[in-house]
Amino acid sequence: MKLFSLCAISLTTLLISACQSTAPAPKQPSTNQDGISATIAQQRANRVSEVSYQLHLDVTNDRQLTGETQIQFTLADNQQALRLDFKQAQISNLVINAQKLYPNYDGNRLLIPATLLRSGNNLISLHFRKAYSQGDQGLIQYQDPADGQRYLYSHFLPSSAQTMMPQFDQPDLRASYQLSVLAPKEWQLASAATLQNSQVQGDNTLWQFNPSLPVSPHNFSLLAGPYQSWQQDKDGITLQLLAPQSVASQIEANTWLTQTAQAMSYYEQRLATPFPFGHYTQAIVPHLPSDFRASMGQTSFNLTSLAAAVPGRLLRQALAEQWLGNLVTLKWWDQFWLNQSLAHLVADDAETQLIDKPIEASLALDNYSRSAPQIARQVANSLELFDGNTVPNLNKAIAQLSQLKFMLGESHFYQGIAHYLKTYPLQNADLNDFLLSLETVTNQPLSQWGQEAFMRAGVTRLTTRFSCEGGRISHFDLHQLNGGAASNRVKLGLFTLGRHALHKNLVSEVTYQGEHTTVKHLNGVRCPDLVFSNYQNKAYVRVKLDDTSLETALLHLSSLEEPELRLMLWQTLWESVLAGELPLNRFIGSSLINLPAESEPQVLESAQELLRQAKAMLEQMSPNQQRYSRQALNAIAQMSLRLTISNKAQPEVQSLWFDNYLHFAVSHQAKRHLAALLDGKAQLSGITLTPERRWQMLIHLNRYDYPGAERLVQREKQADDSKLAQQAALSALVARPSAKEKRQWFERVQSHTQESDPQLLEKLTLVMRQLYPSEQKALSQASAEQRLDELTQLDKRNSQAFMQQYTRYLLPRSCNYASVARLQALLAQPEGYSPTTLKGINQTIEAEQECIRVLEAMQHLP
Repeated sequence: MKLFSLCAISLTTLLISACQSTAPAPKQPSTNQDGISATIAQQRANRVSEVSYQLHLDVTNDRQLTGETQIQFTLADNQQALRLDFKQAQISNLVINAQKLYPNYDGNRLLIPATLLRSGNNLISLHFRKAYSQGDQGLIQYQDPADGQRYLYSHFLPSSAQTMMPQFDQPDLRASYQLSVLAPKEWQLASAATLQNSQVQGDNTLWQFNPSLPVSPHNFSLLAGPYQSWQQDKDGITLQLLAPQSVASQIEANTWLTQTAQAMSYYEQRLATPFPFGHYTQAIVPHLPSDFRASMGQTSFNLTSLAAAVPGRLLRQALAEQWLGNLVTLKWWDQFWLNQSLAHLVADDAETQLIDKPIEASLALDNYSRSAPQIARQVANSLELFDGNTVPNLNKAIAQLSQLKFMLGESHFYQGIAHYLKTYPLQNADLNDFLLSLETVTNQPLSQWGQEAFMRAGVTRLTTRFSCEGGRISHFDLHQLNGGAASNRVKLGLFTLGRHALHKNLVSEVTYQGEHTTVKHLNGVRCPDLVFSNYQNKAYVRVKLDDTSLETALLHLSSLEEPELRLMLWQTLWESVLAGELPLNRFIGSSLINLPAESEPQVLESAQELLRQAKAMLEQMSPNQQRYSRQALNAIAQMSLRLTISNKAQPEVQSLWFDNYLHFAVSHQAKRHLAALLDGKAQLSGITLTPERRWQMLIHLNRYDYPGAERLVQREKQADDSKLAQQAALSALVARPSAKEKRQWFERVQSHTQESDPQLLEKLTLVMRQLYPSEQKALSQASAEQRLDELTQLDKRNSQAFMQQYTRYLLPRSCNYASVARLQALLAQPEGYSPTTLKGINQTIEAEQECIRVLEAMQHLP
């Protein structure tokens, strides 16, 4: 899941103008530092209502847009001044209730004095000019390097609708927008509002839209540019698809629109609610900070995230948000997760119904990401919404909602959603409103369950304890570790070992509550060799296997018939390793036993990723376990090469084994083999060395200091001058274990500031990822103290995006208690850190503590 992580915006500081004269605004920071506070939003919502905007934009100039707006609203009282949000503009002709005024404007907010406000109806009008956004938020202008064409598209999360026009930029102040736009004649336009008409005016066209339905500011939208357009009608609803001219030939437009209509029909029936808007526009745009952005009646898809001409999975999820994020919208940003996770869950169900859904990697690894913080948290300022990585919290929310659906039953769950949509159409709602809708339908109290599921940090661990007599269960308990008091429901899977396979003996649904629950109805059932207490992944829990089940899984995991269960067992075993309960060498031994028989590519890929995490951990432990590490990595490399050769009949499986071989080829013999493959002196039947794969091999050879590897990079660059080659060549050179070159790159990273060229950040992100790989501990330690000493200053002068990468890759790790103490000392520094950096420090501490637990579990072996 690569959802909803935003970068900060860099905007040019402009001058303010009013009444045909200008006055300089105070110098503003280059990022949106202010945001909207929850306190101000609440105070404003208590006073302001019945908002509408009339907006005319002129986008014919490629340097800046000009606009005129009228803002009408009702005010409960005129005792205090009122804030109007507007980012970095030049303002003129400001008129408040027929009174012309010089603006009190600081580049972020326009303050309306109480003396000019009225209790009741108010009208504000003004003219403005401002630059287009070049970042990730606002009305973004993009010039396509392929053909020079200029495109505009909006992205207004979390509080950046104000970068296009002045408004009350908070989700609970819905408003009607009446939009008109003057644009070049050859352009196409789309918005949250429906089109009324368009009139050619010389070289331009005036587009006029009908007043929109009441919409939260962040869910309004505008697309403008020479987009290629396709249309289809679906029961009176206009479906439109827009794409830049340079990629139009690659788009399967008819298939895209047909799948959209199919998904729309499914949702209308499943949610018992017609599509809420008269049109639905989908647009492919050059860049977004997430895979897509769904606003009212419109979705923008990130071109760089599209892996196929028709992104079916993303298409269905974005469409679900039209009901669950736009028909009903959050009240404040602390509820953002609810709309997103509901839409994700509904889209998952659509995937199952509309296509033959493949085995998907379980959410478990993301869900159980170390500390598993609470889902619902206070958001004091809109800028806090995307501090750090929000995806683990979102995955946890999806899993908890899935558990709720299982507890209530699918039919009742969807009836509750339908009730929610019918109760709050074109309104703002929160978690309590959603749970109340479910309670109304099911007559089940959900308040306590909701508090524990969404307000509580951590993950419940679930394990079983059973005894048998005469081959039959005589007593069976389900134990909940670190659990709450609310009841939950789970499926137990009981399996018996046969001659050739682990056979499913029984599946039983169990409601559990408290520390332990006795499951009496299992008495007399055949004694199992393996019990999995979250069969089919119905609950948000970590499974701890009992001793019997653990031994069975380690030796016979590959003999289970169900791929999804095999996948979950691999993840469960890895969780036991990280908890210090299962020695890492036993996990690797089980991989050597079971993975050769794995034929399901998605299970194999997931298990191989766990092996690569194990490799990084072994290298981080150095010099501890060095002999075992060398033996284990060689054994995995030899297995991977052998299975590459023997799986020619299964190309996808063969390809996965070869890619795994590339990661584990650390012996001199294996590296020499990779070099021979690159030179064409050796071949592997069925394996094609694509440019991406060749560069992966070159990065690996340089990282592990193979003789002549640097020369191989230069030779490859002469044959490949693509952007991929440039980036990969940089990665290969940075990865080389050269102290001098590392120091040079390190100094460039340390000197970076958020005012630097955005392309430099992209380059330095590659550098940070390769600078100190896990096996280069000595080189890492050479600059470790400097990194820690300079962290506070780096944090102050760099963006969230930079610090997210820095704390992920450059906080020093050594897999020992001294390293943990050194990192913990950072938390005591009085200067403090940004939320992103603070989160990175805590995650690094947790990773170090995990590594220590794994190391100690190996050292305590007899």
